[in-house]
Amino acid sequence: MTSAPAPPRRPVPREVTRALTAAAPPRLLLVGGTGTGKSVVLASLRTDLADARIVDDAHRMTAAELQELVDHIRDAPTGIAVATEARPHRPEMRSLTAAFAGSGTVVELGSWTPREIAGRAASFELRLAPPQVRALHRLTGGVPHLVDTALEAVRTESDVQRAVEEAIRRQLLADLELTAVLALVDLGAALDPGELAAVLDIPVERALDLVDAARASGLLGQDAASLTTGANGVPAAVLGRHNLFAVARRLLATRIDAGTLTPQLARGLATIGLTDPHLADRLVAFAADAPPREAAELLDAAVPAGADPAALAVRRAEVAFAAGDLERAEQITDRLLDRADTADVDDLRAATRISASIAAHRGMLDRSADLFEWLGPERVGTDAPLAATVLLAAGRPSAAEHLRGAAVSGAPTSAASAARLLEEGLRESVGGDGRIAMNRLARALTSLGSDGPLRAWPDTVDSVAALLCLHSGELGHARAILDRPETPTVRNRILVAWTEMLGGDLAAAAATAEAVAPEVTGQRDLLFFHALQVGLARRNADLGALTVRWQAAQSVVAEYSVDLFGLLPLGELWLAAVRLGESARVAHLVAAARVLLTTLGEPPLWGAALHWYGVQAAIAADRPADLVPHARALALAAETTAYAAVLARAGHAWLSVLRGEVDATRIREAAESLASVGLPWDGAKLAGEAALRTDDTTVATGLLQVARTIRQDGPAGRAPVDIAPDTPSGDPDESPLGAREKPGALSEREAQVADLVVSGLTYREVGNHLYISAKTVEHHVARIRRRLGAGSRSELLSLLRAMGHGADVPRHTHSDRNGGKPACP
Repeated sequence: MTSAPAPPRRPVPREVTRALTAAAPPRLLLVGGTGTGKSVVLASLRTDLADARIVDDAHRMTAAELQELVDHIRDAPTGIAVATEARPHRPEMRSLTAAFAGSGTVVELGSWTPREIAGRAASFELRLAPPQVRALHRLTGGVPHLVDTALEAVRTESDVQRAVEEAIRRQLLADLELTAVLALVDLGAALDPGELAAVLDIPVERALDLVDAARASGLLGQDAASLTTGANGVPAAVLGRHNLFAVARRLLATRIDAGTLTPQLARGLATIGLTDPHLADRLVAFAADAPPREAAELLDAAVPAGADPAALAVRRAEVAFAAGDLERAEQITDRLLDRADTADVDDLRAATRISASIAAHRGMLDRSADLFEWLGPERVGTDAPLAATVLLAAGRPSAAEHLRGAAVSGAPTSAASAARLLEEGLRESVGGDGRIAMNRLARALTSLGSDGPLRAWPDTVDSVAALLCLHSGELGHARAILDRPETPTVRNRILVAWTEMLGGDLAAAAATAEAVAPEVTGQRDLLFFHALQVGLARRNADLGALTVRWQAAQSVVAEYSVDLFGLLPLGELWLAAVRLGESARVAHLVAAARVLLTTLGEPPLWGAALHWYGVQAAIAADRPADLVPHARALALAAETTAYAAVLARAGHAWLSVLRGEVDATRIREAAESLASVGLPWDGAKLAGEAALRTDDTTVATGLLQVARTIRQDGPAGRAPVDIAPDTPSGDPDESPLGAREKPGALSEREAQVADLVVSGLTYREVGNHLYISAKTVEHHVARIRRRLGAGSRSELLSLLRAMGHGADVPRHTHSDRNGGKPACP
């Protein structure tokens, strides 16, 4: 068996070669850290510099020896080559460097770059991919000796990490004080000579030398505040557990006495297993002022450091929830709830609130309600307002009233005040005055400030207030509320996208959705996100995207628990299901939502939006009879809210359109009213469909213009559009259409072509679907364009979308006589 070849020799750096040939006699100072190859270079020069003086490791020389060396540089006629590590704290070392700089050459040998590592690998006959080179650079810090060790391990197929760690271990065994310094850095300490002197009980001069040695060791990261990847944990292992703990305890005492203990260092001390009551207390104190994720780490570290886990359980659950670690929060609260018979009532109340908040974030508000009902009025205490809010939103008004009446003790803090105002606002929105409801919610927002509650809540005040605004057509107010937090939550950002979509700004909604998508994890957020995507696809008349988005939403649909705050996404999913012929998948949810609203007394502020979705679902299914109950519900709601009144008028307008009764004035007013309350897409669709259902050319022209104007202008204010032009309709030359054809309803074939073109298919693909030529499709499109008076292809697509083509109106895309299944239900 042959042994592995020896590592290839390193070439002498070009800077060294130039220095030796530039002056006679040569005077060369090599400065570099441990493992940079100083001794290797000197060894290669001994033959060429036979008469020169060669000195290695000058940093180990005494002050007198260094002074003699400086004198030799100045006076001796022969050459000299010296190698040393940098020791900037020693004056005599600075004199040595100055002497060479004045009458010789100073060459610094440093760490290798990834490119240099790749070149060195080639000398080992290794071809490494760029990711491998970068990994070696991170592991070794680019120190040449460690790089060679790693490359040799690669060549011999050994464990590279272990080989590098073993090389570092051998390096550290030579100086245990330096090892202690590096172990302290690994814990989070700084290279402070005064602190090191106190912790290691050494003179300050020695501490200064150790700081220089640490910086020259090649084991520190670029910021000198951490170790390289390969060195992590090695100094501690070399010291051993006993010595490491002794050093760590002295560091802790020094920092506590000086008042300079940092969260990072405290966490590092706890991580190695150090147990100390002072350390535990400091970790808990640091957590109080830390961001949630960091606070969770600090509290988790406090327990093994000596803190009482039972006393910290609630705080750990709170910060885990705030950090988004619902699994961890649930583990803690479940343990508390499991010992409800013996647990402190305050801890039990907090655990119930946190557990209910977790359930709400997972889209299971019914479980949140179960938890609060289980807690009961005797134990609910200061959380009574939150409990009543959850129970009311879950459709349990009697239970909400029962818990709301529980005696509440405790200081009237800002959070307590906000919770009370939230409950009052929701209660007013369900059975009282909408203006009072918004007043209470606005005051709750003010009580909490811009950052929201510091405790876990089932939902935030800004989300509830924004949802109420969205259900009421107050899109501007909703956006103002959602823009309040300095750091908006994922839920806020999704609701911003909903605000944009409902307002007709589909591009902005899509951009917002795309930006927030990577952060959407909780089931409740996923429900709103998937329903948003479904809604965008439907409004864009993109049948392919609608199908994909609908399928993606099925997992959250299956887990959805109906509640008052989830009616908007349910409505969008309902329409998608109708459009795709899968109404059965959401029928039970729609029925549950109807029961919820009935149980709550048909609250107009919350119910109007769902009933409007019901109107659209009836239209999409071509079932006018199904529209009637929703129109009636909207008519009743119209007596109390202006938004419901607009929807009620639009519902009656749709009913008349489906019956073939097109009242141009009524349709125009309904369409423009929809746009005025933030539903321009709905308004344009109503006007466009009505235009197709009338035989009056003038009326059809005017309604198409209404649809076009609404889609172009969006929800902003628009000038009134007259339906009937002043010019007599009997004169075709004076008609606004000129020579255009009558914009009446499209033929069955034209409707089929329109659906597929709007869905994004090419003429050839449309022809393949309908078994006609692409040329015939082109003729159909030209005829449709003339019929609708579209000036461009984009305008044609806009008008067809406004009229419902490719989206909600079920149409056959294959001729029955040609066989095949319809592409759309």
